[in-house]
Amino acid sequence: MTARLIRGRLLSFDRRPEGPGDTAAAFYESDGAVLLSRGLIADRGPFDAVARRAPPGVEVIDHRPHLVLPGFIDTHLHMPQAQVVASYAAELLDWLNDHTFPAEMRFEDPAHAARIAGLFLDMLLAHGTTTAVVYCSVHRASTDAFFDAAARRGLRMIGGKVMMDRNAPEGLTDTAQSAHDDSAALIARWHGHGRLGYAITPRFAITSTPAQLDAAGALVAAHPGCHLQTHLSE
Repeated sequence: MTARLIRGRLLSFDRRPEGPGDTAAAFYESDGAVLLSRGLIADRGPFDAVARRAPPGVEVIDHRPHLVLPGFIDTHLHMPQAQVVASYAAELLDWLNDHTFPAEMRFEDPAHAARIAGLFLDMLLAHGTTTAVVYCSVHRASTDAFFDAAARRGLRMIGGKVMMDRNAPEGLTDTAQSAHDDSAALIARWHGHGRLGYAITPRFAITSTPAQLDAAGALVAAHPGCHLQTHLSE
């Protein structure tokens, strides 16, 4: 990838602000530049200074007067729910049964999973989200599709196959053992691959038996470098 110089108003945060007046927590440059080289940020600062340090003939992309921000991070997303966003239901379980579970059952098909994974990630990128922590469906194919699409886009993504062995329709349940084995195989294939990380994902207590929660705990113990996500208070 050739070097590029992105010009605009730069804004980023070096630490959590202590209040509305804590401007020292932020970095702001009214006429700034970010130098990209080989897919990485090589320099940032006032445009004139960064331009002098940039390679001769570097491509300049002028975004003025817009802000240039670091990529957003979303810590909780469900890839298989991309097609049912804003579907109405009076209660959570009604929404799951009427909209979400039927949509998730389609992710058994690898072709469908691959298509939605690409659309899902492209939608995130279009809105500035470059990192997310994501639930895939119960199907191993959905998680392979998610990670494959993220790897091809060079994204920093964390995700996992949901583990759910009760209180869900046929076709959306696994077992304690199969969830453990599928998750272990996915960890071996994807965790640490490029910029990807794996999240062990028991969906929530209502959909996982004690045996499956034990299996999730065994995965955490065996793979301490992985992440863990669940719906703790849902």
